[in-house]
Amino acid sequence: MKPSTTLNVYLASFATLAAAKQVGYFQSSDCVDSSGFESCYQNADQAFASCVNNNCAGGNKACTESCNGDPACVQSKCPDLGIDCINACECVKNTDYIECTATSCWNQVYSCEYQKTAYDLLDSCVNTTIDAVPFFPPPDNAPAGCSCNLGRVAEVQKVAENAMQTCADNITPDSDSEQVIVYGFTCGCCGQSSYLSSIWDVCPNTIPALLGADFVYQALVENSDWNQCGPYLDYDTCTADLGFSNQTKFHGPGKLPANGTETLYNTGGVISTPVSGNTFTWTIHDSPRPITAAATNKAVPTKTESSGNSATATAESGAGHKYRLSLWTLVGTIGAGYMLMG
Repeated sequence: MKPSTTLNVYLASFATLAAAKQVGYFQSSDCVDSSGFESCYQNADQAFASCVNNNCAGGNKACTESCNGDPACVQSKCPDLGIDCINACECVKNTDYIECTATSCWNQVYSCEYQKTAYDLLDSCVNTTIDAVPFFPPPDNAPAGCSCNLGRVAEVQKVAENAMQTCADNITPDSDSEQVIVYGFTCGCCGQSSYLSSIWDVCPNTIPALLGADFVYQALVENSDWNQCGPYLDYDTCTADLGFSNQTKFHGPGKLPANGTETLYNTGGVISTPVSGNTFTWTIHDSPRPITAAATNKAVPTKTESSGNSATATAESGAGHKYRLSLWTLVGTIGAGYMLMG
């Protein structure tokens, strides 16, 4: 190879690496307006730091600035901050992230990266419904989509949370009749199974730990009477009588399907024009948020299809999503049902 050719190859490789900047879950070079996307995220991170510094007890610039908008880092470095205050600031930040994507990375709104961003919004924003989040869940087999429809997983889990809240409302301190005891235990079993089954049934090829299976198992199954749930997991009872989702089966103890072996990956395809048009408005917590999609005169960046990496071992627990605080309503209600049975 001639020296000049070698230099050209080197420069081309360097340019590719320089352009591939990680912004949130995304590579900004995959977005229609990469510079606008980077700037939007930077503004959101700065606003998050200001929100914490100005509103949360114990907040100061020194303990938040180095975290670059990462709430987990802030909680670790600034232990005196109130978690509820941090979550409120994070909710605003994740709302801004959604708008950054809808504006400057609209060609990736069905991708794994966007769906993870939507999950973070639901994690941090209290009482936010799934249908309030734009483009989430994506249509099945959407172009430029994700190998696992994380939105469908979230739907099943949100229905489980709502059904368990109804169970909690119906269980009172004087609920000691045999019928109510069975009701509480059945609710707990259906809730546990629905949460677990959403991971294995909606995305059967994906490594369960990447979808939070380890955390769900530890929170809902360990130290419970899950092993006694088999006789209580009647499909019609869980769905028709108690209101759990009918999008999955209700797998019992020891009967979960085999683990998937693939990582999350984008399936390829192109979104060449904004899904919701050049302008649209979405609403979160009764606040309308107008969006104007960035115009582009260049070819829309394309993410080519890539196969998910196979794995025989379970992925690390920390690789999965965190889960909404309302999951603890589920935990508490399951505990109440089991206490009644005891």
